[in-house]
Formats: sequence, C-alpha cells, structure tokens
Amino acid sequence: MTTDERQPTRLLIAFALAWAGGCIAYTPFLTLLLPIRLTELTGSADRDWLALSATLGAIAASLSNILWGWLSDRSGVRRAWFGTGLLLTTLGTWLVTRAEDAPTLLASVVAWQVALNMLLGPLAAYFADSVPDRQKGAFGGLLAFGPASAALSLLAVSAVPPHLPAQLAVITGVVVACMIPLLLLGRAKPIAARAHAAAPATDSPAHGRATLLALWIARLVVQVAEGLLFLFIYYVLRERSGGQLSVAEYGLANASVQMLAIPVALGLGRVSDRTGRRKRPLLAMLAMMAAGLAGMAIFHDWTLIVVAYATFLTGSNSFLALHSTFAMQKLPRPANYGRDLGVFNLTNTLPSLTTPLLAVAVIGHFGYSGLLAGLAVAMVIPAAVLLRLRLD
Repeated sequence: MTTDERQPTRLLIAFALAWAGGCIAYTPFLTLLLPIRLTELTGSADRDWLALSATLGAIAASLSNILWGWLSDRSGVRRAWFGTGLLLTTLGTWLVTRAEDAPTLLASVVAWQVALNMLLGPLAAYFADSVPDRQKGAFGGLLAFGPASAALSLLAVSAVPPHLPAQLAVITGVVVACMIPLLLLGRAKPIAARAHAAAPATDSPAHGRATLLALWIARLVVQVAEGLLFLFIYYVLRERSGGQLSVAEYGLANASVQMLAIPVALGLGRVSDRTGRRKRPLLAMLAMMAAGLAGMAIFHDWTLIVVAYATFLTGSNSFLALHSTFAMQKLPRPANYGRDLGVFNLTNTLPSLTTPLLAVAVIGHFGYSGLLAGLAVAMVIPAAVLLRLRLD
C-alpha cells in the first residue's frame, strides 16, 4: 500500500449516488408526504402530531445512527449493515403505508427512522474507510448531488397521483436504484483507514478532540441556521412574491437553486485537493451564506430575493458537503469511524428538536427579516471557530 493510492472515479460516483439515494429516502417523505398524511388522519391537529413526529423521529435517528455505526465498527464490516438497512427501510416504508391512524403512523415513522439510519450510518463510515485524503475534496463536491437529487425527487413525487402507497413506491424504487451500483461494485479497498492507521500521529489526543469539537460546533450552527430558514422559506418567498407563489413554482425554483451547489462544491473540492487547503473553502462558503441571508433580509425585489436565496443555498450545501469529508479526515481512529460519524450526525438531528420553537419566538418579535438578519450574523460563530483550527 502506498500513500498515492486512489479510488477509481466510478467508485466515487457510486458512493455519491448511494448518498443521494439516502437523501431521497427521507426528504420528500418527511417534508411533504408525512405532513399531508397527518392532515388526512388528524385534521386540525396535524401540526401537533407533526411536531411530535419530528421530535420522536429525531431522537430515534440520533440514537440509532450512533448504534448502527458502532456495531459496524465492532463487526469490521459495513456493506452488510447498509445493505440490510436498505431492505429494512423498504419494509419500514411499507409499514407507513399500512398505518390508518396517527399513533400507528407515528410508531411506523420511528421504526422507519431506525431502519433508515441502519443504511445511512454504516454507509457514511464506509466512505470514511475508503476515500483517501487526497480525494476527499472532490468526493465532498460529489456529495452535493444528494440535496439536489432530493429536491428533484419532490418534483417527481408531485407528478405522481396523490396516493401515498404509489408515491412511496416511487421513492423506494429510486432509492434502490441509487444503491444498486455500489452494492454491485464489490467491496472498496479501505485506503483511507489503512493510511490513517499507518501514519504517525501529528496531534496530541487532546488537540484532536478539540479540533473535532470545533468542527462539530461549526456544523451545528450551520445546520441550525439552515433548519430555521427551511422551516419558513416557503412562507418567506410567498410573502415577498406578493402571495402569488404556488407550491409547484416553489418546488421548481428550489430544485433549480439546489443544482447550483454542485459545480461550486465540485470546483472547490478539486482545488482543495490540489492545494491541500481545507479551511479556505469552508470560510468562503460561510461568507456566501451570510451574504445570502443578509440579502434575503434586506431585499424586497423578487428577483433579488431569489438570487440571495440561491447564494445562501449554494453556500450551505457546499459547506455541508465539503465539511463532511474534511471531518472524516480528522477522525482519530478508523476502528471508531462509525460511532464518531454518528456523533457528528447529531448536528443534523438535534436542530429539529429546538428550531421550531426558536423560529416562532424570533419571528413573533422581529418578523422574517429579523430572523434572516440574525442568521446572517450567526455565521460569525462557525467562521471564528474554523479560523482557530489548523485544517490545512
């Protein structure tokens, strides 16, 4: 084994396609289909049930992601875990379609979250095992396909007749299709894990933990900002459009904007690989996010609002994609990749427990512009944290 080993491009693409499948598995269901189904089952109580579903689902996702990652660490295999997770996620989706009352649906969603994270947790650890540091920037760029694909899947679901089993069948079919190439390619060489184990330690354990904590905090702040914005972005855009924005128009605009992050993340990732600079791309994306949020707070012209939203979304999607792979590079022990990435995944799930109440409180006092301005200022926090780190 040499430090010059690289994974073939087809494998990196298969990794990114599988991750896109994971994003598609939950985005249209949690953001569109589940709220609609809860309205059908509970009527005016749908918001309370949705809040409860989000809370219990986030707890289940948080704990199960760490559990499955840890079990894949202990067993020394990843593919069997995420392959089984794919099967159980499919079964969990079927259970959701069978629920005829809100409590049963809620229980089905929790079970589905546990199964889904059996797919996502070991899959992320498999990436950490396999992608060498010199390809992590490019791979981070490829991961930006995930959110964009999920946004496009919302359009696909909206084109299907409004029947939950049919809509979930379409989602499941797409997810399986995205996972099959990776499962058929065979086991990837654990290049990153071998290289990490063979390399001499350059940081003390205390410094390594401090670096990971700082990266965790930076990502958490970005995820909170993104979660707060996305809770109300449709209402913000509808208000600024004069109340004329339809759901279909919003979906098309959102999908188009999501696609912009792909070339940006790919370009920055490749430059980062060539130069060895990891911090600067992240700081640049934080600046884009702050500029986009500030623009949305200030502008009233519809075109400028969309440009500002595109700026924010490009920055946030690129930041999260590149941050994921750069954080993998700083994980201390390959034997604990699954567990450690599960802890990082808390930055994805914990905000959903707090952001709804926080958003309502801020908007109630300061309006949407106040929320957006506050989020723009909050980008100083992850920037300050990253500036103190030695990532390059």
